[in-house]
Amino acid sequence: RFLLFLCTILLCVGAQGLRRGELTIFTGRTGMGKTTMLSQLSLDYCLQGAQTLWGSFEIKNSRLALKMLRQLASQPEEEFVQNFSAYADRFESLPMFFMRFFGSTSLDEVIDAMDYAVYAHDVEHVIIDNLQFMTGMAFGRGFDKFEAQDRAIERFRKFASDKDIHVSLVVHPRKEDDGALLTTSSVFGSAKATQEADNVIILQTGRYYKYLDVTKNRFDGDLGRVPFKFEKVCFKKRAQF
Repeated sequence: RFLLFLCTILLCVGAQGLRRGELTIFTGRTGMGKTTMLSQLSLDYCLQGAQTLWGSFEIKNSRLALKMLRQLASQPEEEFVQNFSAYADRFESLPMFFMRFFGSTSLDEVIDAMDYAVYAHDVEHVIIDNLQFMTGMAFGRGFDKFEAQDRAIERFRKFASDKDIHVSLVVHPRKEDDGALLTTSSVFGSAKATQEADNVIILQTGRYYKYLDVTKNRFDGDLGRVPFKFEKVCFKKRAQF
């Protein structure tokens, strides 16, 4: 089942799944499918009963929900359309919640929304996609933007620890030469982002295939990579062992 796919990858490469009280940074070049991967991952955990909160600041919730519906259905478009109501009912029953923010948003508002979701709905997993769009133009340019991102990462890390939940944070990489592999230091901003993170997972493009690359794992230090392919029919990524 596709439900097992991403958890299996994280177990195989040593991340031991997503643990409570930790912060994981996901990064990768534009078009690598970071949102698609986290959408699939969040569905995986929701179907296992994990209360999940999405903060999608780059893609509107309506588009994100449609992507999730396609992943949940795992069927060609014609069959998906014919059975849309059934898939929608199933999706509605999942313990999935969405923030109503979009684009540049006050960090205090985001933290307040997370705090309420943990209190009211026992949320265990929060996804922020992505840090650059959330901090956005509200904090100016240059060093001001770096400082804003550092403040946000510090507060997300503290929130994960204090509330004993997992926070998955998408951070775009800095500009690198085309064709060069990304590293932990490729994460945009200062070194604080990767210092605060418990795990860093990079979507990479290799010479012959794309793969997930765990470049930091504070829990036990095990690192690794797993090739994957994107299946357009069901909008999912599958491992290629």
